[in-house]
Amino acid sequence: MRRPRGPGARPAVSVVVPFLGKRNDARRLLEALAGVRRGPGDELIVADNTRAGVVDQLAGGSVRVVRATRERSSYHARNAGAGAAHNDWLLFMDADCVPAANLLEAYYAEPIGDDCGALAGEIIGDPAQRGFLARYARSRRFLSQADGLLGPQSGAAVTGNVLLRRAAFEALGGFVEGIRSGGDIDLSRRLGVAGWSVQHRPGAVVAHRHRESLIGFLGMIARYGAGARWLNERHPGSSPRWPLLPGLVGAAADVARLLTRRRLEPSLFRAVDGIGLIAHNVGYLASNRAPGRAEIAHARGSAEPDRQAL
Repeated sequence: MRRPRGPGARPAVSVVVPFLGKRNDARRLLEALAGVRRGPGDELIVADNTRAGVVDQLAGGSVRVVRATRERSSYHARNAGAGAAHNDWLLFMDADCVPAANLLEAYYAEPIGDDCGALAGEIIGDPAQRGFLARYARSRRFLSQADGLLGPQSGAAVTGNVLLRRAAFEALGGFVEGIRSGGDIDLSRRLGVAGWSVQHRPGAVVAHRHRESLIGFLGMIARYGAGARWLNERHPGSSPRWPLLPGLVGAAADVARLLTRRRLEPSLFRAVDGIGLIAHNVGYLASNRAPGRAEIAHARGSAEPDRQAL
């Protein structure tokens, strides 16, 4: 493993990003990674989950590309990237996130305890996105690890922005593969059982580009629902299905109340809350299994686009 150089130097970090998208997505990711300030020993690794090796065709010398094609799963890709890393700390980030330039330094702004297995950074909505769904997601603090659904009280850290101690990660066998969603929360639960703590670094920030199409957004929520059921089966009682009828009744009442006050956008946001609740419940009934190589090849015969939310 590489060690920091010089007195007071922070540990070197391996940034690992899974990727499954198109060339424009790859260019955007590489530009985002280029903006991160790095020190001696830091490395950037993109785990390319595409069949054609999209990132490999574009990456320069500052980014190392690892192919991960056994299954269409971001967790498989993350494990592959971590396996190629050289450092004792692994920073996992999503391909649709733009890191702050000081991201690596911000994680070490305070001492890290010896019992700490993971540090959860903050995920904000990209302020450059002006579409309705992006504004909705920002209003709900979607994916925030400071005050969202998975805030500090949850004891969880999501892979959109998390720094993991490699020793803890490897002791647990990395992420569970063969699944579409929920692997990061599962790893957080296993860290706790093994005696590792999860700390938070709200100053270590990435900006997440939210889905801007309703179909894509609801598909993501449904996938989260499938992951929630898988988590609830693996960790009983941890991720029950969201109550459907009370939630819809409450959302409808709020929509009516807000419309009488002529507050159009907040009423539309509450309507999306209700639609998302339905999508999550539908997803809760679906399989969380990730497609393997043979299934991907079969889908290729149907001209399925090389695109997946990570």
